[in-house]
Amino acid sequence: MRNLRLTLGVLALTGGLAACDDYLSGPGLTEDPNQPSNASIEQVYHGMQIHNFGWHEGDIARHATMWMQQFAGTSRQMQSRDVYSIAESDLTTRFSDIYIRGGLIDMRNIQRLARQANDNTYLGISHVWEGYLMGEAASIWGDISYSMAADTAAKPKLDEQADVYKRVQAVLDSAIVELQSGQGAGPGSLDLVHGGDRAKWIQTAYTLKARFYLHWIEAQNYAGAAHNGLSAAQLQQMAQSVCGGNCAQAALTAAQRGISSSANNFNTRHSATTGEENYWYQFMSVTRSGDLGAGRFLVDLMRSRNDPRLTQYFAPVASGQITGATPGSSAQSSQLSATRGAPSFSQPLITHAENLLIMAEANHRLGNTAAALENLNAARALAPLPALSGISGQDLLREIMHEKYVALFQNTEVWNDFKRTCLPLIAPASGTEVIGRPFYGSGERNANLQNIPAPAAQPKRNDNDPQPCPRP
Repeated sequence: MRNLRLTLGVLALTGGLAACDDYLSGPGLTEDPNQPSNASIEQVYHGMQIHNFGWHEGDIARHATMWMQQFAGTSRQMQSRDVYSIAESDLTTRFSDIYIRGGLIDMRNIQRLARQANDNTYLGISHVWEGYLMGEAASIWGDISYSMAADTAAKPKLDEQADVYKRVQAVLDSAIVELQSGQGAGPGSLDLVHGGDRAKWIQTAYTLKARFYLHWIEAQNYAGAAHNGLSAAQLQQMAQSVCGGNCAQAALTAAQRGISSSANNFNTRHSATTGEENYWYQFMSVTRSGDLGAGRFLVDLMRSRNDPRLTQYFAPVASGQITGATPGSSAQSSQLSATRGAPSFSQPLITHAENLLIMAEANHRLGNTAAALENLNAARALAPLPALSGISGQDLLREIMHEKYVALFQNTEVWNDFKRTCLPLIAPASGTEVIGRPFYGSGERNANLQNIPAPAAQPKRNDNDPQPCPRP
C-alpha cells in the first residue's frame, strides 16, 4: 500500500485528528504547514486528503452521530457531551481545521499549482474537496468565513450561511466542468478515494450538490415566526436563492447524475499501520476505549426492522447480545463489529445508497410517489431488506428517513437530515430539543473578536434550521 505511506508531519496530524482536542499540543503543531516553500502539488494533495479523512470521520462525526443516538457517550468527556454539555473549546481545533493544516488554504494552494500546470483534473478534484468541506462546515456552524478566509485578511468576516451554500454550489459546478474537460493527468494513484477517475469524481460532485440542496428544504417550506432575526419570507427567499427555485427539484436533478453504484462510493482509505488506521478505530480501541458504545435508539430501530446490518455494525457484549445505551449513561453497550472497527476499514462518506435516498425524498416531496418508493426499495435492496409496497405520504417519508438513518451509519449527514425533517423521532438527551449547532471554536473567536460573537450571542440553530423538532 505504497500510497498510504505518510510523511512524519502527516502522521502527527493523523494522530491529532484521531484524538480529542486535549491532545493537540506539542512540538511542530504551532508551525504553519500551509506555507511550504518547495512542496509539490503531489505532496500538498496527499496531506490535504489525509487531513480531510480525519475531519469528516473524526470528532465531528463522533459528536453528530452521538447526538443522533447511533452511539452513546458512556465515559469521560463523551458522557457529558452526549447530553449537550459542550463548550466553545471542545471543537476549537476542528473549526480551525476548516482552514489550516490541510484545509481550505492547502486546497487553494493545490488549485494554484494545478492552474500553473494546466491540469484541470487536479483542479476539479480539489474543487470537489473544497465544496465538500465548506458545505459541511456551513451545515454545522451556519455563518462561517469563506469569501475572505484564504486571502490576506487577518480577521475575515463571517459570510451568511446561504451565501456559503451558493458559493459551494458554484465551486462544485466548476469542478464538474473542469473534470469533464479531460485535461491533465491529475493525482492518479495518489488519489486514495477514486484513483484519479474523473467520472467517479463528477458523480461525487453531483451527489454533494444534491445533498446540499436538501439542506434548505426546511427553510423553503417554513411559515413560522422570525428566526435569527429573519422572517419566514426572508428564509424562504434565501432557500430559493441557494436552490435556484425549488430545492427538491434541484436535489433530484443533481442526484440523477450522482453516484450510480456502490463501486463508485466515496470511501476513505486506511491500513493497519500505526497512524494510518481508521479514525473510529483509533478513538474507540486505542486512545479512548470505553468512551463510546452503541446507542439504544439505533439498536432498537434496527432490531425492529430485522435489519441484517445490525451485526455488521456492532459486536455482541459478553451475554451474546447486541445492546445499546441511552444518552450519557454508563451502561454496558456494544462496540463496533470486527469489520467496522477494523483499523483498515474504509469509511463510506458519500455513497450510492445516500444518492438513491436523496432521490427518494426529492421525488416524495415533488409528489412522485411511485418513483420515490422505487428509489427507496433500490436502497433497501443494498442492505438487503425486502421491498415495501402500498405506502405513501408521511409513512413513505418516515421509511425513507429511517433507511437513510441506518444506511448512513457513522455519518454526520444523519444529524443534518434530522434537523430538517425531525426524523427519526429521537427524544432530546437533555432539555427540550436536540442540539442544533456547536459554538465556534474559542481559538478562532480569540483571534477574531470583532467578527466572532461570544457564545451567549450565537444562535442555537442555523438559518436553514428555523424550527426545533418537537419531543416525540
